[in-house]
This record gives sequence, structure tokens and C-alpha cells, in this order.
Amino acid sequence: MTHFCTGSAPQASHPGASLACIRRAGVVVIALSLAFLLLFFTAPLAWGYVDADDVVREKTAVDRGMPAEGLPNIDAAHAALIDDEGTLWYGRAADEPVQIASLTKLMTALVAAEHLDATSTIVVTPEAASVGESSAGLLSGDVMTFDTALKAVLCASGNDAASAVAQAAGAVLLAEQGRSGDAITCEAAFVDAMNAKAAELGLTATLYTNPHGLDFDRFAQGQYSSARDTARVLRAAMGSNLVRTNVAYSQVDIVVERGGAQVVLTLHNTDTLLQSYPGTCAAKTGYTLAAGPCVATAVNRGDGHEYYAVVLGSSSKPQRFIDSQALYDWVLANRESLEAGDTVPEEEAPKPEEAAEPEKIRYQLITAPHSVTQQSGELQTTRPLVATVAHTDWVDCTFAATVDDTNASIEVPVAGGRLNQEVEFFEVSGEVHAGDVVGHLSFHQEDTTVWEADLVAAEDVAPPTWWESAGVALDRFFRGLFGQPTVAESELLNLGAQRVS
Repeated sequence: MTHFCTGSAPQASHPGASLACIRRAGVVVIALSLAFLLLFFTAPLAWGYVDADDVVREKTAVDRGMPAEGLPNIDAAHAALIDDEGTLWYGRAADEPVQIASLTKLMTALVAAEHLDATSTIVVTPEAASVGESSAGLLSGDVMTFDTALKAVLCASGNDAASAVAQAAGAVLLAEQGRSGDAITCEAAFVDAMNAKAAELGLTATLYTNPHGLDFDRFAQGQYSSARDTARVLRAAMGSNLVRTNVAYSQVDIVVERGGAQVVLTLHNTDTLLQSYPGTCAAKTGYTLAAGPCVATAVNRGDGHEYYAVVLGSSSKPQRFIDSQALYDWVLANRESLEAGDTVPEEEAPKPEEAAEPEKIRYQLITAPHSVTQQSGELQTTRPLVATVAHTDWVDCTFAATVDDTNASIEVPVAGGRLNQEVEFFEVSGEVHAGDVVGHLSFHQEDTTVWEADLVAAEDVAPPTWWESAGVALDRFFRGLFGQPTVAESELLNLGAQRVS
């Protein structure tokens, strides 16, 4: 192998996902920044390297004649970077079967979402509660919705939650076959479904033996996958709105029923890109001794492309995030030139008359990277956070907004050009209730409107009382004197149309 060596509501933590009438204390930001810097400079970081055998758009760097400075400088033993069309932009040993630890849970979430809906009941069995290692803090007998359990699977990387979800979905699978079974039998049926899904997706280096990714002691059962296969799983999972809205939390509170009472659990994601790298809309970390530090992430900058990076076998936990960022920086800086280098010569391009019919593309329209949790009685649901809308009775208050059709998609001709989204925010004052129309979202191809929907409030907001109004008026007076904004700014958070087929 030749190397080119170089140096190298529960409250959600998404922007705008909670009531923005609460100002964040600057001291918290400073403390978190110092903590991150301490972690960054005390963690063992490795020099990256570039390899002549690294693959760019299915060709090695040697075949392309690419110099070292034209490749991403990363440390990981295995890596893959694909886009929403499935194109492999970069690969390092991307098809070699290795351990992927908790990245297994991406397939668990994807398959479970095909057999359960958000309100399906998940009961934590003794078998699920006793899996061990990474845990969401669940106890045997805990009850929650599938939507809640997904947060425990994807944010906290709970092995307990992954097994509980697998057993619930496995029971549904067995029932469809006219069968039933205990927790172990249900989980085994679910793992079979995971492997069937892998075959459906065309994964060539993947075998699942459990829903959580543990690979030692009683779980050393020969499972494996590859960087490219795992990136494909993440791409497919991001096509499920239920998974997409639950894989981007850096921190979230969930409510479970325990012994007849409601208990709040705070979950944390160990990924650092969610808060530090613009456009990060999914993150799943993993670690075992066999797999090493690994991570799968997604980035969408709203430019019509979404990217999925998988880093396996990194030299340290902080290094996996540095490698991921290096991959994204590289593709964002070089995509156009790489595409130009692979352009089919004009004389080889198909003639218009040879096309049997206009090619069409299907797009998913609601691709918000964050979500908002709504409470209706005892039922909690998670919906895409499409926008934050200003409440004009307050100085700095915004509230979450979404759309009713959160799974909206549309098929349009390729020749029609890219889809562009437009938003109109209404002036909102007085009492706001969840479901009130507060704006309008539309998508256009050229000059044609191809889809439109009302933007609706996702939470209640009370107007100021008379004494609060007096305070607001005084605040606005002084803000006006110093040229400061007197009303918050509405913001569209939906990333735009994402190609799905």
C-alpha cells in the first residue's frame, strides 16, 4: 500500500426547537466552549494521511493522477462519503467488512420504522434492560412510544432501547406471519428483517446478528459491515421522516412511564459536529474495542445536495469528528471540479431523440434537520421543525412551526431544473395555538408552483399580559434609541428538496 504522508414539550437542543422567548445565558456558552477546548487539546489526536489507493468517484487516486493535496487528509482506517444519489465521492477501504459497533442502530431504526408508527407502544423487557454497556437508563417494565424510544436508540445509543424496539417490531413481524414468540424469538425475527433489508439495499459486505452492535462476549456472533454499506444505510434511513427527525438530537429529554408514574430522562449524543459544523443534520457514534471509534453523519447545506460520511476505525474519539469534517470540507470545495473532470464528451452524450420519455426525479420536500416535540394530553409526537416564526407582541420571541404533510414528496421532470422553496411569514400577534396558520411554504420549478402548504404553529404561545406589554414597550423604546431590532426575525429551517429516487 502506497501512502502520501502529510501532517494534519421536552426541551430539544436544536436551534429554535424550544420556545425562543428564553434568552440563553452567555456564561453557559463560555463554559461549554472551555469544556470543548479542554477536550480537544487533551484528547490524543493523530496526524492524518492520504493514500494512493483512496477512491474518488470509483477510481483510485493513482488512476486519476491526483496529487496528495487533492485528497482529504484523514486518519481513519475505513471511510466512505456518498451523496443523496448514492455516488461514492470518496472511499478508503470502503468495502472491507469490519465491525461498526453502534452504527448498527441505524439499520435498527430504519427497519423498525417500516413496521411501527410513532405512537406504537414499546415495553422494555427484562432481556432488553439487561443488555448492558451503552444505556439510555431504561428499566424493565418502562413504557413509551416508538417515537420516544427512537430518541433513546439514536441520541443516547441505548442498547436497552435498541433491543426493546427490535422486540416490539419483531412481534409485529411474527404476527404478520401468524406466529408469536418470547422476547428472544421476536428479536431474532427482527434481525432477520435487518438482513433482508440489507439485501434489498444491495449491501454486499454486511451481516447483522443483533440490533445494537455489541461484538464481544455473548454478542461475538460474526457480524460485520463496511463504510460504504453503512453510508447507504444512513442515506436510506434519512428517507424516513420518523428516523430523520430523531437522529439529529445532541440532547433531548424523554418521558417514560415507570411504575405508573412519568419519569423524565435526559439523553446526550456524543457527537460534536451537531453543534459545531454547519449543516449537520444527522449523527450516530459508535465504539467497541474491535470497531474502534466510529461515526456516521449527514450534512445538508441547502444547496441541493446531501452528504453522508462514515468513518470507521479512527485512532481516537475526537479524531473521528475531525476526519468527518475533513471529508465534508473536501467534497464541498471540490465537487464541481470533480464533476467537470468526469463529464461525458459532447460527442458521446445521448441525443435528445434517443430518449424514450422525459426522465423524472422524486424529491422529499420536508427536510428540516431538527424537530419539535408536541404534547397532546399524554401523547407526545415529534414533527419536523420547518421554521421559527416571530411573535410581534414580544421583542425576542419566536415559536416553532411545521406543516401538516411532513412526508410530502413530488415527482418532477429532470429537464425542468432544480426545485426552489419560498416562504411567506404572516404577522403573528395575540394568542397562538398549535395548528394556527402562520405562513405559507411553496416549491417552484422554474416559474411553476409544484407544491404548497400552510405553515402551522407547532406550539402554543401566550400574548404578554398588560404589565408585560408595558415592559415590552419600554424595552422597544431603548432598543430603538440604540438601533437594535424590536421584533425577532422569522427563519426558514427546512433545507429544501432532497432527491430520493
